[in-house]
Amino acid sequence: MNIFENLFKKKEKGNLDKDINNLKIINELRENIDLIEKRNLFIEKNKYKLIVEAKAKLNNNDKKGALLILNKKKKIEEEINKNQGSQLLLENQLFNLESANLNKHIINSLSKSNKAIHNLNKDLNVDKIEELMDDIQEEQDNYNTIQSIMEKPLQQIYEDDDLNKELEELEEVKQIEQFTKIEKITKIENSEDLNVLEELEQLEQKDKKEKIKKTNNNLLIQL
Repeated sequence: MNIFENLFKKKEKGNLDKDINNLKIINELRENIDLIEKRNLFIEKNKYKLIVEAKAKLNNNDKKGALLILNKKKKIEEEINKNQGSQLLLENQLFNLESANLNKHIINSLSKSNKAIHNLNKDLNVDKIEELMDDIQEEQDNYNTIQSIMEKPLQQIYEDDDLNKELEELEEVKQIEQFTKIEKITKIENSEDLNVLEELEQLEQKDKKEKIKKTNNNLLIQL
């Protein structure tokens, strides 16, 4: 264990002892305030008893006895006033000590959090952040370049003139077939003869079968 660790531990122990001592003082102040309140409550009860006794003396025409009792009551009132003044002082001290203790903990927390932020910012300085962003952008550019290279064969297909010409021819054939089919349906609707549509479909099916049969025969001849 080095010297700095010893100093740090002693400082921590010293701060802990101070906190414990502050708590003891706070508890002592609260106990004294509570003690004064109980004392004043007891004195107030005796005060009312003396008033009752003084009235009884007057009823018996014992003025001297009544004055003696009222003198006791006066001393009790003076003690109450003195105790209330002491209680006020103790409450002020308690409030100030609790506020100071709270402020101390708040300042300590702020100091620790500030040190933590400072340590974190050491690893997050502007140069490192800019360097990181540059690396990210570079990797993104590399990815885009690779994607562009990978898409080149597909792009070549899209830009092939022969393939595009063949595609156009297929589209024209499709349009002709669609037009022919529509024309047939229109003729049938005009003739109002549904059987004609069925006959046309049968003829088309027959024609397809004959073509398939002819193709198969040619293949057999070649074999």
